[in-house]
Amino acid sequence: MKKYLILLLSAALALAACTPEVNPGNEVKEYAGSRASVELSTTDRLPAEGGTLIAKVHRSPEFTVSVPKTADWLSVSQADSTVTVNVKANSSAVARAAHLSIIDKELNISVTSFDVVQLGTEKEVVRKNFQISTQSLLAKADDTSASFTITSEVAWTVSSSNPAFVPSPASGEGDGTVTVSFPANTVPEEVTALITVSTTDEGVLNNELVVTITQEAGKADNPAVKPAPGTVLAEWEFETAQTEALRAGGIEGVSLDDDNLPGNVGNPYVPALVSGKGKLEYYNGSDKSAYATKKHKRRIGTRGELCVYGSWKDDYILWTASTENDAPLAAGTKIQVNFALRPNGAGVMRDWKCEVLDGDTWKELESVQLEFHPSAAGTEADPKQVNAIIIRSATLTKDTPDACFRFTCTSQFNSAGVELTELVKGDALRFAGKFLEATETEAYLQVPENPKIMVVE
Repeated sequence: MKKYLILLLSAALALAACTPEVNPGNEVKEYAGSRASVELSTTDRLPAEGGTLIAKVHRSPEFTVSVPKTADWLSVSQADSTVTVNVKANSSAVARAAHLSIIDKELNISVTSFDVVQLGTEKEVVRKNFQISTQSLLAKADDTSASFTITSEVAWTVSSSNPAFVPSPASGEGDGTVTVSFPANTVPEEVTALITVSTTDEGVLNNELVVTITQEAGKADNPAVKPAPGTVLAEWEFETAQTEALRAGGIEGVSLDDDNLPGNVGNPYVPALVSGKGKLEYYNGSDKSAYATKKHKRRIGTRGELCVYGSWKDDYILWTASTENDAPLAAGTKIQVNFALRPNGAGVMRDWKCEVLDGDTWKELESVQLEFHPSAAGTEADPKQVNAIIIRSATLTKDTPDACFRFTCTSQFNSAGVELTELVKGDALRFAGKFLEATETEAYLQVPENPKIMVVE
C-alpha cells in the first residue's frame, strides 16, 4: 500500500541501530515550501531477512540521496526520479533504522526525506510510555516554585537531591504534574536541585528521569538609589576596532539548529564595553525549525555591528543596565535608552513594540517602525538602508532591579511593507554603529553616538 506521511521541517537526525520505539514506521518528511515529495512502495517495516524499498521523488529538480555513514546495511541506487534501497539481512535481535535525505543539487539543501526501518530477528518489545516535559527548569531568585509534567503508563516516585526543594506529589501513577516548592534565594550564588522521577516497572526504556532546577543568585539587599541626572549606566560601542571584544559574550557561539529554539539559547549577549554594566541580548520568540530556510542566527559583522538574521514575529531585543553596586533604581528615576537599528534588506521585520520594566511589570512606550527602500540607489543621496535612531525614556513608578528596555516584533510585515510567510535567508537586522572604515558614500550609515542607557532625571 502506498502512503504519504507529511511532516514539517525538523532537524535531520541520522538514525543508527536503535530500539523500535524511536521509529514506529517508515516516515516521509516533506519540508514547508518544498518542491519535492516522496512516494514509497511500502510503509511497512522491512523484514529481518532483508528486502527492497522503492521511493519515487515527485516535483523535484536534479537531486542526490544522502545516506548516513552508519547505515552500511543498505545500498542505494538512483535512476531518474526513482530511488531503490536494497537492505541486507539483519542478524541482530533489535530493529534498526536509517534516515535518508533528498538533496536538491541546485540549492544544496534537503528538500524531503524518508526513513528505512528493518525488523530484528526477535519479537519486538512493546515499551510503556514514561516521559517528562523538560530536563531543566530555570527559576528567578524570588521564585518559590516550579512545575513540570509527567506522561506515563506506569507508577512513579519523585525524589530531590536538595532537601530545600520539595516535590509534590512524591508519587503517583499515570500522567501528572509535579510542583517543586523551595525558598527564595537570598544568597549571591545559584542554587540547584536534581529532581528524579523513577519507576520500578521493567516495561519502560529508562526507569529514571531527571529534571535539573537552577535558581538564579540572589542580589544583595541594597537600598534603591536614584543616580544623578546624566549618569550613564551602560554604554556600548559598535565599530571594527571592538569586533573581538564584542564577541566576548558568546554572541556567535550558538549553532543554527539550537538557535531555532525559543529563548536565548546559550545566553549569548553583547557586553557594554565603553562603561557601566550592561547587556544587549536578542531572544528568539518562536520555534523556527518548521521553516524551509533555517537562517536565524546572530553574529558580529565586519563593521563591529551586532547582526541578526531571520527576525520574526515575537522575537525581542533586550537592553539591560545595572547600577554600579547592583542597587535597584528608585521610584521616580527617569531612564532613557538610545541606539540605532537598520535593516540591510527588505526581509527584516518592520514593526517593533517598545516596553520598559517598571518594578516587575512591563509598560508599553512608543513603538518603532523600520524602513528599507528597495528601489533606491544605495547612496547617501538616495539610500536603501535607513537608520532608525531610537530614543525612548520612562519614569519609574516603582523600585526596579535594573534599567531594562524590551523591543518585540509585532507583525510579519517586512521593512518594505510586505507581509512574509517564510524566513528570509540573507537580510540582517543591524545595530548600527560608528564604524571607522566608512567610505564617503557610506557615511550616512553611521550613527552620531554610541548606544547607551542613562539616567535623565
